[in-house]
Amino acid sequence: MIEHSLIIKEYIDYLLYQRRLQDATVDVYKSQASYFLNYLNKNRVEIDKFTIEDLEQYFSISREERFLSSRSQAKNYSALKNFVKFLILNKYRDDNPFDLIDSIKINKSLPTVVNEEEINILLNSIELTDDLAIRDYALFELIYSCGLRVSEVINLELSNYQKEFLIVQGKRDKMRYVPIGDVAKDKLNYYLNNARPHLVKNKTQYIFLGRRGNKLSRQAINKRLEMYCYKCNVHIHVHTLRHCFATHLLRGGADLRVVQELLGHSDIQTTQIYTHLNNKDLEDTYKKYHQEIEPNKEQK
Repeated sequence: MIEHSLIIKEYIDYLLYQRRLQDATVDVYKSQASYFLNYLNKNRVEIDKFTIEDLEQYFSISREERFLSSRSQAKNYSALKNFVKFLILNKYRDDNPFDLIDSIKINKSLPTVVNEEEINILLNSIELTDDLAIRDYALFELIYSCGLRVSEVINLELSNYQKEFLIVQGKRDKMRYVPIGDVAKDKLNYYLNNARPHLVKNKTQYIFLGRRGNKLSRQAINKRLEMYCYKCNVHIHVHTLRHCFATHLLRGGADLRVVQELLGHSDIQTTQIYTHLNNKDLEDTYKKYHQEIEPNKEQK
């Protein structure tokens, strides 16, 4: 029987050094592969012997036991399909059962956004009374103003800040240049000059640091935003700031191709979801206005 721990180790190396995926993506793929290998082990199924029936049963059990949403199921499907391709590439099996199974359909939903006023309420709720609050204001302003992913902002180093723009390393190590607005620049400079020197230890080059001087973690960012959201009653996730960046730019008349470049999307179809969001906003506004004026029309 093939040692599963060895396969996982080889799979991680493949994702990191051949696919060159981000650490967060590797963690997701590793977890899904481990879940599946545990399922095979529990059911005494060899890795080169599992069938389409095994896959369908695995997906069914995962959905029920882990309470997966349709979107999570689709991610699970995609991650496991990638793992099976790796198995074939490395001669662990010859055939691909995924060729005989239908893709899991996703109930597509538009990203959640809030308006500019709510973003201002959120940012203004951060009282600049200590180093961490100064850091947080610069952090969330930069994510919103530059449309950054969390993974991108936590990996920013001092050399990535070129005063008028950021050099951002996105998915699959794709580099892009993102201009910084005056407000974000002022907040970032204030943090770098007045708060970061108190947080830094061991001459680390990362821009955003935790209270112990280490690179700021994704979990810490989420926790800090939750605290401010609770305080000002604005309910968003960190990634919502990136959605707002794109949506607000398009509402202001920005070209779709420009927004694509700023977000670092490889495919413009990924960016087009924000145009659908704007269309929905217009539709909702029209319906609201129509419902308000219709009674008056009837009265006349």
